[in-house]
Amino acid sequence: MNTMKAVVFDEAYKVSYGDVERPSNPQPGEAIVRVMACGLCGSDLHPYRGSEAGLRTGTVCGHEFAGIVEEVGSSVMLTPGERVAASFTTACGRCWFCTHALSSRCDSAQLFGWVDEAGQGIHGGQAQFVRVPHADGTLMRLPDDVTFEEGVLLGDIMATGYFCAKNALSLLADSGISPEHLSVAVVGCGPVGLCAVASARALGFGQIFAVDRVQSRVDAAVKLGALGHGLESANDGRGMDAVLEVVGAYEALKLSFALVRAGGVVSSVGVHAHDKGFPVTPGECYDKNVTFRSGRCPARSLMSEIGELIKSTDIARHIISHRVPLATASEMYEKFEAQKDGILKVVFDPWA
Repeated sequence: MNTMKAVVFDEAYKVSYGDVERPSNPQPGEAIVRVMACGLCGSDLHPYRGSEAGLRTGTVCGHEFAGIVEEVGSSVMLTPGERVAASFTTACGRCWFCTHALSSRCDSAQLFGWVDEAGQGIHGGQAQFVRVPHADGTLMRLPDDVTFEEGVLLGDIMATGYFCAKNALSLLADSGISPEHLSVAVVGCGPVGLCAVASARALGFGQIFAVDRVQSRVDAAVKLGALGHGLESANDGRGMDAVLEVVGAYEALKLSFALVRAGGVVSSVGVHAHDKGFPVTPGECYDKNVTFRSGRCPARSLMSEIGELIKSTDIARHIISHRVPLATASEMYEKFEAQKDGILKVVFDPWA
């Protein structure tokens, strides 16, 4: 059996690094990618903490990766040697949803790094190699000036931050207020939140306020153009035109509804892996004329659109705090979960 190094899920609060079977013999439509960089995402912590149950022991973790096409199956247009980045879910590129800019709802979408207890699903990208179904729809050729690290961000968190900000702006279009006169609060200034800050600024929002319990994260948002104070008195106290919620916690969404003005927009992309329900009633939304928009980011539909944005914002320099060998994954999961050592965004090198 040919083997490779990878990070696998063992049980709640335990992942391990070691040898697993290397993917080979790509089937029609598939590609094998040699992973050159892979990320540790906040949503990786849901199964790690046990708040999202059902992940099979031995599953290769991770859904953020970029690399080089190693092998392809029949009917694949990509060729070995091409540099590529993957969206965090697979996309066929042909179904109604894929052809209408909603690749996250592809008829055959699967999340990388999720194999259920019945053995259904696909292994992830925290490994030296990864099998990619629907390769032509899932993988994007990387421009020469986009690094593998930037490719990791492109296929998930940058796309998600942009999606969150763009959703809010599009829903405010009917207000007749030009973007430079709009205010937005970003609730949660982890990696996705910082990408939302950068995206909101690029889209032209006039005032961007950073909201987080961790001061170092607020400081990071300020470096990207956000304001770290003054939210309560902004807009004569009437509230934010839009609130971007990227945490995926009941309390964060409740705060978002409190911060938004009457007639404003709450745009939520946080993964709410809890059973606390919704923090406001339909009546409360009615009484405030609030518009709520949510959902999984259609990353593959957006990757080409944000390629230039990832360069112009220099987002990788601002958010990648740890560049480490994949062999350190167990330690990095622990630190990321506990928010130790100023950890923000971890990018692994599978070959170091």
